[in-house]
Parts: sequence; structure tokens; C-alpha cells
Amino acid sequence: MSEYRLILCPVDFSEASKRAFEAALDLAARLKAEVRVIHVYELPASVLPEGVLEAPSDLEAVIEERLQKRLDAFVGDGAAERVNVTTGVCEGVAYVEITEAAKELDADMIVIGTHGRTGLAHMLLGSVAEHVIRISDVPVLTVRER
Repeated sequence: MSEYRLILCPVDFSEASKRAFEAALDLAARLKAEVRVIHVYELPASVLPEGVLEAPSDLEAVIEERLQKRLDAFVGDGAAERVNVTTGVCEGVAYVEITEAAKELDADMIVIGTHGRTGLAHMLLGSVAEHVIRISDVPVLTVRER
């Protein structure tokens, strides 16, 4: 088994994300690895400055600041007692940003929550986890919502 130094855990603040984060912490503690928790958001084109609507020039900075605070609250103080945890927020298409982050960070594994949608809901909404699994260069562990 290869050495695991860094586990990437993308979250969307859902119950599935909470379970994935806990699984990432447990794995990291056992493997003596670090955890990088990220949240990816995507702005609709209509709110971007070059879009149809005029948006404040600092819109992205405000959104990122608020999301970073929410992400820090999601992770909480207790996680740092177990393993080294860092966080980050970025804008873009979720599965693309997640797999790019894994490459840039040289992550050894991605632990991601999945909502377990099937049928029409899955067809209409797609699955970030499924896209990540398909294009990731590193192993992906999915944790299903209860």
C-alpha cells in the first residue's frame, strides 16, 4: 500500500459531505495524513460583471469570504485536534476544480460525499462524485448520505 500524505475532501455542506468529512478525518488519523477541505461554487453567468446584470466589482470576494467562514464553521475546531486540516474555497465547475485541486495539491486520495440519487433526479442533476470518479487520477472514496 502506498503512503497517503494528503486526502482531499470536497464539501457542499450537505449531510453526505459531513459524513465524507468524518470519513476523511478517520482515514487521515489512521494513515497519519493531512486533510484539505475545499468548497467549489459556481456563479451563474447572469451575475458575472460581463453578464447581462451589473454586479458589484467585489462580488466574488464577498462570496468567497462568506463561504470561507461557512467552511471553517463546517470543519470546526475539533477536527484540528485529530489531524492537520486546511480549507479553501474556489469558483468554477465543481468536478473540474476538484480534480484540478487534487493534481495541484498532489493529493493521494479524494473522499467525497454522494447523495445517492437515482433515476430521473440523477439524470437531471448529474453527479459531481460520478464525474470526479471518471476523471480523477487518484483513488476516490465515495461516502453515501444515510
